Amino acid sequence: MKRLIIFLMFVAIIGTFCTLNVGCDDNPEEAIAQQGRRNQRLVNDMVRDIVYIKDPRTGLCFAYKWGGAANGGPALAMVPCESIPEELLITAQIEDDQ
Repeated sequence: MKRLIIFLMFVAIIGTFCTLNVGCDDNPEEAIAQQGRRNQRLVNDMVRDIVYIKDPRTGLCFAYKWGGAANGGPALAMVPCESIPEELLITAQIEDDQ
């Protein structure tokens, strides 16, 4: 009787995982394709949110992304200015207080 209960619990747990789509796909190729599409959307959204900034005081360019507090906060990386298309580059306008 104990073995039957343990077996039924095991089947229930496996069934739950399969219902939640954790690796019990009938078509693994489709699962891989779906994951690829999800990854592509994620990357597209990440790149779409990058802002390219030029600091006129130093001539340096940066890629800035606000990831939100839940995603680790903002990110800033120096990038070669010549690799940024002009229409994507925003030059800071810093006024001297003198």
